[in-house]
Amino acid sequence: MNIEIRPIRVSDAEEVTEIMIQEKVLPNVVSLPSIRVERFEAILKGASPEQHDFVAVSSGKVIGFAGLHQGKGRRAHSATLFIMIHEEYHGKGAGTALINKLIDLADNWLMLERIELTVLDSNHRAKKLYENLGFLNEGFSKGTIIQNGRHAGEYRMARFRPGGMIEERMTEDSERKD
Repeated sequence: MNIEIRPIRVSDAEEVTEIMIQEKVLPNVVSLPSIRVERFEAILKGASPEQHDFVAVSSGKVIGFAGLHQGKGRRAHSATLFIMIHEEYHGKGAGTALINKLIDLADNWLMLERIELTVLDSNHRAKKLYENLGFLNEGFSKGTIIQNGRHAGEYRMARFRPGGMIEERMTEDSERKD
């Protein structure tokens, strides 16, 4: 399957909102089933310079949406990542392609030191993908989100830029402990 990764366009709003409310996607994202295309278009039109959103496209169809939202001020060295993939394309490489695009942006263009994300306790497949892409588990928060009528927990995960300031500091700290 050929997958193109490109910046999101306002004209992608309808396809992305359709992904957001899919049965296998909605429980794992922060959206509500009542999301409106017009509301999402307004969000895209009002995006700040710190928002870096991309879509995965295959055969002219949007099959995934991911973004990196950079912090401001004293958090400008870090960003939060989110992702959602059309349910028919889970496990087919779109998620990996989108995340790799965001990692390249973070490491080589924005020089970010830290990318963080959360993943629901029931989303084992996504957690494994993040681990394979270098994200480390930083802890677990109980009852942070409602999922299918229950309070679910989330793993907090982060990836540090290879050779960056934080990674160097972590190495120095672990060497001191030894």
